[in-house]
Amino acid sequence: MSRIISPLLFVCVLASGTLRAGYEWRIFDDDADQVALWRDGRQVGNYRFSSRAYYPRRASGDWGQPCAPPYPPPGTVSSPGKIEADGTVNFGLDRTRISSNGKHLLNGKEVGKEELLQAIGKSTLPHDGQWLCLTIIGPEAARKKVLSDLQSNLLLMPWRDRIKVQDYAPDHWAVRDAGFVTAGQPTIYCQAADGKVLHRQDEYRGPKALAEVLRRADPAYRPQLDPDLNDPLSRVPPWLIYLGGGVLVFLLLKGEDK
Repeated sequence: MSRIISPLLFVCVLASGTLRAGYEWRIFDDDADQVALWRDGRQVGNYRFSSRAYYPRRASGDWGQPCAPPYPPPGTVSSPGKIEADGTVNFGLDRTRISSNGKHLLNGKEVGKEELLQAIGKSTLPHDGQWLCLTIIGPEAARKKVLSDLQSNLLLMPWRDRIKVQDYAPDHWAVRDAGFVTAGQPTIYCQAADGKVLHRQDEYRGPKALAEVLRRADPAYRPQLDPDLNDPLSRVPPWLIYLGGGVLVFLLLKGEDK
């Protein structure tokens, strides 16, 4: 089922649900009968319209048995992949109702582009395309402990709005048949935005250890900026260093006046 996938994307948008975030359907240039399901930069399955079957793609690269797709197939949202005369792949949009004169309407009234953008306001959606992905797999109590620390522990709070977090029971389809280790208490994966596994542990070692994992996995991490707590100067309050520098400058200037 591995084929060349077109850059043209068909993105299914649902109202909510953290387990649905990050999914998108992508069409194939050479096969209009199937679409690929991607999640956070990684292909997780294929859906074939003719048989209405979804095949999960495991982390190992092979294909699992047909099962229910984790995200609604395009055919359940609109008509499946009709290729129109101009080459456009249409998933159910009535193009005859799209105005060709470029009008901007606000509450039925024609307005200028700037007025429309002002009414819409600035986007509040985070740009999470490059965020780290944290996946927690295990018993509910073990997962809740990690999730609670991620929300409230001071050591982990810097990453609260900078990582994508998913948690699953060990028998959940999203991890059971996808090559993930599910026997941890809990198993914790840290992955790059492209799906590459950066770290895995099979138990929770506390917020301090998890914060260290996230810090080192952060693309912006700079080891040379790590503080050396054994350095005597690191224990000197910053205000005292500034005060000493000011006194030194004062003495140097006073010496030049003599």
